[in-house]
Amino acid sequence: MAKKTRGVTIPDIAKAAGVSTATVSRVLNGVDYPVRPELKERVLEVAKDLNYTPNIFGRMLKGGKSNDIGIIIPTLTNPFYAQVVSGIERECRKRGYNPIFCSSYSDPEKEREFIHLLMQKRVEGMLISTINQDSTFLKNVLKQQSNIVLFDQQTEDLPCDNISFDFFEGGKLAANYLIENGHRDIAFLTLSFVRKSRQSIYDGIKAAMKSHGLSLTKERTFILSIKNEYEDSIDEFENGRMLARQFIEANCPASAIIAINDITAFGIIREMSDHGVDIPGDISIIGFDNISTSAMINPPLTTINQPSFETGRLAARVLIEKIEQEIDMNSNLLLKPSVVERKSVKRI
Repeated sequence: MAKKTRGVTIPDIAKAAGVSTATVSRVLNGVDYPVRPELKERVLEVAKDLNYTPNIFGRMLKGGKSNDIGIIIPTLTNPFYAQVVSGIERECRKRGYNPIFCSSYSDPEKEREFIHLLMQKRVEGMLISTINQDSTFLKNVLKQQSNIVLFDQQTEDLPCDNISFDFFEGGKLAANYLIENGHRDIAFLTLSFVRKSRQSIYDGIKAAMKSHGLSLTKERTFILSIKNEYEDSIDEFENGRMLARQFIEANCPASAIIAINDITAFGIIREMSDHGVDIPGDISIIGFDNISTSAMINPPLTTINQPSFETGRLAARVLIEKIEQEIDMNSNLLLKPSVVERKSVKRI
């Protein structure tokens, strides 16, 4: 395991700018001390070029540990994330740390604001389920502090620990399960691909179908585009109902549906039922996540299990080890999917 990455320091900036460390410190810390305008401008320009950000975690150590850990998730309304949070909290409490939970409401700007806020609160580290497609901001944060673990979404381009799920394999598993049950005309109902996980599931479905000489056609792919997904409070149940209406209006000949997640599947089932469509008598459906309520609906939902509690527990464990051992764990764990068979898929 490698030593922690060293961030840009005040001496680095001083050397690059050709000034003293005292001058750099006065400029960056806003000390009320006279610095010539041209020197100030040079220091600020060099700091910007070197992607310097204040090491608030470093300052925190001078005043002692807080034992607080910041957690940022996209939403609290989806039970999947509630189960992740439960795993995080269990591990944090067990190890004597205090979790601080923040919901970004699937808004990249709110996610950035919470990262700044948590750093200002001098948390020991952060667990982040990022929805930001632009990794530049997080790369800059990681240059200053490696006490960050990403979870849920796959982020191969970021040099940090990551506890994620094999969404591609999950998509393959869902399609293969339906094919094994006799389904060849399969539809995919999803939100837009603003999250990498959705694209990976889609790619996995296509790969599995191709291996059986089948294809996922555009006519059987229904993508619900919300005008402003980041700012809206996303009700995935209603999204499922809207997707089901599109499916019905298109007279889609599919015998089975793969839903992007369980909550969306619930909405699809409800809308189908309102239109007199029987599940699984008329059409089969498989979900994704295996949230606790999947076994409680009618019919009980067959779904792909994403180990949410374990995701949270492992992410918290890796972060705490990083904090306490002061080393980069270099963990890149990819949790595997499995089928949870219930009553929403019919063999044909």
